[in-house]
Amino acid sequence: MRIAWDALPGNTSAKTSLRAALNSRFPQTVLLAAPDEEDAFTCAGILSAALLCTGGGAPCGRCPSCRKLTDDAHPDCIVIDEGEGEIKVETARRIRAQAAILPNDGDRKVFVIRRADRMNDSAQNALLKSLEEPPRYAFFILTTAQPGALLQTIRSRCTIYQLEPPDAPDAPDEALLAPAAAFLRALARGDEYGMLCAANGFVKLNKTGFQQAMALLETAFRDAMLASVARPLLPALADETRALAGAVTTDKLLALCDHAALLARRADVNTGAAIQCAALAAGAQTICHPPRPARRRP
Repeated sequence: MRIAWDALPGNTSAKTSLRAALNSRFPQTVLLAAPDEEDAFTCAGILSAALLCTGGGAPCGRCPSCRKLTDDAHPDCIVIDEGEGEIKVETARRIRAQAAILPNDGDRKVFVIRRADRMNDSAQNALLKSLEEPPRYAFFILTTAQPGALLQTIRSRCTIYQLEPPDAPDAPDEALLAPAAAFLRALARGDEYGMLCAANGFVKLNKTGFQQAMALLETAFRDAMLASVARPLLPALADETRALAGAVTTDKLLALCDHAALLARRADVNTGAAIQCAALAAGAQTICHPPRPARRRP
């Protein structure tokens, strides 16, 4: 396990926020979301070391605790990693049972649940109580590249930290900025027609161009999530992302990130651009402004 902050490239704002939290009252249940799950897992390792470190510097890298973590041999750091497989309810129950046992070496115990989106619904429901009211010594760190795949009840019990995309566009294509800005403004207003008109600004793009547009929007949604704590990756869209942050909840912004990523993947199978643009607007409207259920007639 890599436990030094230098192991996580970039993410200056996220690191600042996490270090500040470590120096005060660190939340006991954290969700680390990143476009590259490996980055989220690396961050989880650093946080585990910081929480268990017995030296100075958090993590110091020299104390017995840090050395054990480097060797993946710390008894109070439990990593749940099923690879690409499903995390089932039996695993969740085992985590719950282990959380009830006092730490071995110190006064804290850390559970890292890697690819938490791989938990099936039964496993997630089995962990709800532990995440909501963990023992005073227990910390849960969940990592994922698809936070929208987790149940809302799980996400609501976590403090969410969104890590930066590895290739955030510092200088986006000027041709993509105008329709992206218009789309973000309409989304903040809940203007479905405005979103559709703005999305049609991407309709003439080829596959690569459309995927770049979706990456741009995904980064904008990330900026909106971190508007109050981080410098935007897209300064040209700062006004739009701040407005969006005031109009849309973090859970919905996470779902929007997943929506943009899904559309980018669909472009690989040559789905028609007009259909993709309509799906962009319709999906965003449904996520942020779902229709109210019709009233039943008496």
